[in-house]
Amino acid sequence: MTASDPTVTDDESDLTWPVREGSVHEPRRALWALAEIVAAGLLLWLAVWLWGEGVDTVGGVRDRPDLTVDRYQGGWIGASVAVGTLALILVLDALRQFVLAVRARSK
Repeated sequence: MTASDPTVTDDESDLTWPVREGSVHEPRRALWALAEIVAAGLLLWLAVWLWGEGVDTVGGVRDRPDLTVDRYQGGWIGASVAVGTLALILVLDALRQFVLAVRARSK
C-alpha cells in the first residue's frame, strides 16, 4: 500500500512500529544485573574452593625431597569448571541486563 493508494486512509498512512511497553529501558533490570554479579562472585569463590579441594599434594620423591607431586581429583576439578562456567554465563547475562536497563527508548 502506498500513500497514493485510494484505499489507504490518513490514519493508516501514519503507522509507526509497534512498541511493546516494558520491553527495554527498565531501571529495575540494573538491580537484577547487580544481583547476578553478586551471585557470580559467590559462584567464583565456590569454584576456587572446589579447585583447592581437588588438588592433593603428595609428599616428596624418595631421592628428591625438594620435588612434590600434585594429584588432581576429576570430580572436584570438573565441578569447579562447571561452576566457573555458570559464573561466566551469569556475568554475560548481567551485562545484557545492564545494557537493556540504560538503553534509550526509541521514539
